Amino acid sequence: MEHALDRVFHSGDASLIIRGESLDFDEISSRLDVEPAGILRKVGKVSVGGRNVSKDFWMYRVKMRGDDPLGSLAQLLRELEPHHAYIRHLSDSGYDVCLRVSYRSELGQIYFEMPAELQAQIARFGVRLEFSILSWGGAV
Repeated sequence: MEHALDRVFHSGDASLIIRGESLDFDEISSRLDVEPAGILRKVGKVSVGGRNVSKDFWMYRVKMRGDDPLGSLAQLLRELEPHHAYIRHLSDSGYDVCLRVSYRSELGQIYFEMPAELQAQIARFGVRLEFSILSWGGAV
């Protein structure tokens, strides 16, 4: 017998986001050895969500598999671990650098925990962690 939780929609991702003045997109991509999921230059005519982009923006993303919102974060950290000193350097140099976990679900109540090992990995990067959670609430 199928349980209602088996039919619930989940999606999400984990991202490394770098914002700043005059970002060298090619250097960042090369040093991190990844292809960015998105880049935006600070220009008055580019609009995001109805607002102008105030700084250059570079983002790398790992999509969530299954219904584990922190699995994509763990994968992102594994991929970026060899470059944690460079990422910390960007943050220490005044760039706005963060890790972001985005999670969308039909569940009315969302709960997950972050293991201590994952917290320790995040701390090595020396950047803040953001969460973006969207629940359509109560499908189950």
